[in-house]
Amino acid sequence: PSVRRLCEEHGVDPETLVPGSGPGGHLIAADVLRRVGAVDAATLEKLGLRPPAIARDERPKTLLEDYEYGLARGQRAEDAATTKMRRTIASRLTESKTRTPHAYASADVDLSEVAALRRRVMDASGVKVSVNDCVMYAVGRALREVPELNAGWDDATGGRRAYESVDVCVAVATDDGLITPIVTRADEKTLTEIGADVKGLAKKAREGALKPHEFMGGSFSVSNLGMFGVDAFSAILNPPQGAILAIGAGKDRVVLVEGQPSTVQTMTATVSVDRRVVDEADAARWLD
Repeated sequence: PSVRRLCEEHGVDPETLVPGSGPGGHLIAADVLRRVGAVDAATLEKLGLRPPAIARDERPKTLLEDYEYGLARGQRAEDAATTKMRRTIASRLTESKTRTPHAYASADVDLSEVAALRRRVMDASGVKVSVNDCVMYAVGRALREVPELNAGWDDATGGRRAYESVDVCVAVATDDGLITPIVTRADEKTLTEIGADVKGLAKKAREGALKPHEFMGGSFSVSNLGMFGVDAFSAILNPPQGAILAIGAGKDRVVLVEGQPSTVQTMTATVSVDRRVVDEADAARWLD
């Protein structure tokens, strides 16, 4: 856009500037400024804005040529060592996505009652609970009411395996990759107890202090990208679990309430299920 604007302002035909000095011969603002004399070539060279020009027929014609051209101009790609954790994550998720038949169901959730609940807890106890804490609380209760989703696939028996305990994993981002510490018996804990568990487990995860029993296992997973402004996404199953919930950001939306427009805060919840374990009707009942 800046190149087009400069060309229009100075009456320059962009075709007369081709090839440009940008990657792959693209035109950049410096090309126009040099043509109209707004800046001299020496200054552009000093600022690194005028790489050696290439003829029209020498410009890259394929992605590979473009990549090699970039290398020749000093653009470098560097391979980084992969940690053991990232190799494990890559292996498990590749296995999950290629061997597990994923099915998805989404619903928009009205957060009005959640906001009111958070205020009541804060006023009553001085404890600050997050939207994610409320999600974990709701997930635990929903799994108790619809136990079909509190299950996984057992390769050894070739069938569905129901879990006795509602143990909900929560995805935590660390420097080495995602790890999923477990809030055990989430269906029996209070909201503030769940909040304390999540905060403590997340801190230990980022410090690399989790013990194996705190992140290995679980019957269900929750992945929340709402804090990054993501509207909605679909998560990959964490085998052998049969379901995982993906949470997006809370956003103000205009909806009709009794025929009148009103603003409510909603978020999108998307559950991914192993279709061998859970069918769409069960996923819908659970989301409800």
